[in-house]
Amino acid sequence: LHLFRIVQELINNSVRHGKATELTVTLKIDGDTFHLNYQDNGIGFDVEKVTKDSGIGLQNIESRTEILKGSLKILSTKNEGSTFVIQSTTDDE
Repeated sequence: LHLFRIVQELINNSVRHGKATELTVTLKIDGDTFHLNYQDNGIGFDVEKVTKDSGIGLQNIESRTEILKGSLKILSTKNEGSTFVIQSTTDDE
């Protein structure tokens, strides 16, 4: 359910704020591990500024990622879209 809600929030943000017209979601699950790759072709944003002053949507994504014991990586460039990579972490890390 947490992965579903994360993707739901990402889609909402892409359409509402990013003005995206194309989305790509890839989810790979192997046992207890997962790798979610989400990309859009939206207007992009300044990652440093947004993560510093994150809204409730991004905070929800971050907290759900923590609940899943995962890591979140955000890549975005103005006018070139955004990529979110969320993956489970192992106890060895």
